[in-house]
Amino acid sequence: MADTQNSINPSKNDWNGAYVPKHTAKLIKAGIENGTAPFIPNNGQISASPIYNINTGYVLDANSLIPVILTKAEKGYESNFVGTYGTVTKTNNSIKENEKGIFYNFVGKNDGEFHHSAYYFGEQMENPKHFAEIAAKVQLKTKQNLTKDTLKITSAEPVEYLGTYIAACKSGAKIEVAPEVAEQFKANIVAIADNELVRTNAEKNPDLPKVSDFLFDVEKKASEIVKNREKELGIGQKKEQQQNRQPAKKHERKIEKEMSVSF
Repeated sequence: MADTQNSINPSKNDWNGAYVPKHTAKLIKAGIENGTAPFIPNNGQISASPIYNINTGYVLDANSLIPVILTKAEKGYESNFVGTYGTVTKTNNSIKENEKGIFYNFVGKNDGEFHHSAYYFGEQMENPKHFAEIAAKVQLKTKQNLTKDTLKITSAEPVEYLGTYIAACKSGAKIEVAPEVAEQFKANIVAIADNELVRTNAEKNPDLPKVSDFLFDVEKKASEIVKNREKELGIGQKKEQQQNRQPAKKHERKIEKEMSVSF
């Protein structure tokens, strides 16, 4: 297990677009092997919680949320907010020495070029209390509309399984899964991670998706599940009626003016 953990921490030379999905694959595999992956039941219990970008107030999308929740579980962090280096420094805080962030790719809003960055938890900062105080004042944009609902994972198919889990994270719903479904899912997702980590394209199984494509599909599935469930409960119609009655609010200025994407 030590080798797997050490390989999660790359050098600066590894900070490129191609590396991020491999880094995520290593986190997935380590989380499964260590028994810390939060989307796998522990003693029959499974829970889902949102992690917000402190800069935007939105729950992270699947491509960032999966490595972030895996890191949170492995490290034992308690915060449900993360921030980038830029956000942290602009709030008069700093990252502790030797702390490593959770990588993600994004495209610059002004230059259209791909860049890389990392998210950090408050526990990784010199002044975690200050970060927590800022987080407490953030206006949450992702609404937890299904807090009284329970989503059941009934399929071990990776997109369906993880999509349902992410839907629970984004909506506040409780989550249930049968042990046998979870066990089959573990084998399925490790196969995707292993396929991402092979050294050559010749070794890749063409029938398995790239991690970036897989998590993109997971995010779409999660959004679909939440929207469909809200529609069934009449939540979407209520929100639409309220929006039609109220003037549109101006978007708040963000600390960072760049749009995050996966590739």
